Formats: sequence, structure tokens, C-alpha cells
Amino acid sequence: MVQAAARRRAARPSPAALARIDAYMKNGGTVLFDTRDAIMAPPGPGGSNRSPGMIALRSILSSLDIPELEPVSRDHVLTKTFFLLRDFPGRFNSGQLWVEADGGESADQGRKARRADGVTSILVTSNDFASAWALDERNRPMYPVVPGGESQREMSFRAGVNIVMHALTGNYKADQVHVPALLDRLGQ
Repeated sequence: MVQAAARRRAARPSPAALARIDAYMKNGGTVLFDTRDAIMAPPGPGGSNRSPGMIALRSILSSLDIPELEPVSRDHVLTKTFFLLRDFPGRFNSGQLWVEADGGESADQGRKARRADGVTSILVTSNDFASAWALDERNRPMYPVVPGGESQREMSFRAGVNIVMHALTGNYKADQVHVPALLDRLGQ
């Protein structure tokens, strides 16, 4: 409850800060927004889009040039950048990871970073990655992960590695030269 109260009191970024975020994304930077409230999402299809944090994030980012977003597909490079992943859990596993939609070359016209290396400029989730990754001074987890326990925490760390690798290396794993090795690892 302390985290929820702190989020409600969080100041909205200034117009100057939002302009810097927008410029950062347009010039090759990747930003991960995690609303940390998957557990508060209404049930049913699209519920994770209607959580309080997602609604607030949409309001905050409404003044930015945010590309169209789509859920991470099974064949997105984020699912195979380093670890082979099916989903992207954090402290929670009910939220969805959203990335920049792949609308083809015409959709990339003012987004230099996307055209250059295929890296998504924005990732949005509500699964609370930071709490799943948080460790105390003795290297012990600070927060429980639900419902999957420590195996879910391990998958959350793997998701984080894939996100960082994607931000740093682009879509090199999407290159066809890697297909035989990937298929071999998948047992196909």
C-alpha cells in the first residue's frame, strides 16, 4: 500500500522533462515504463490496459510523439535476444508487455532509431519488474513475486537481460543467419 500511495503522490513530469524523454526516444533511446499495477487491473480482455497506472501513463504521455504500441508477439526479437522467452513477468505476471508496433517502413518515417536498428523506443508494462529485481544488502529479494515464486523471479531477470540486450544491440537476432541456431535450441 505504501507503493500505491507514493504513486498517487508522484509529481507529473514537467513539460521540459517530457520533451527530453521524447527527444531521447526519437534519437535512439529506449524507455521502459512500468506502472507496477497489474494486480489492480480490471478482469477480462483488455483489463491490463485499464489499470489505474496505465490510465495515468496514457495521460502523462499524451503530449509526446509516441508510436502505436502492440503486445510483444511470439516472434518479436525481444523473445530471443539472449534468452528464449514466452512472456515477460515481473513481480506480477498478469500484465502485458507493449512495444512499438511494427508498421513497416512507412511508419518509421520520423523515428530515426527505429529505422536504423529496429530497437523499440518504448516498452510499457504493469508487471513491476523493479520489485522483482530488487535485492537487499544481503542479496535477498525485497518483495514476493506472485503467483510464480522464485521461478517467476528468475524469468523476470531473464526478461530484463533480454530488454537490455535489445536496447544495446538492436535487432541483430532477427537476422536470418541466426535462424538455424535458434531452431536447434528450440528443438525444431
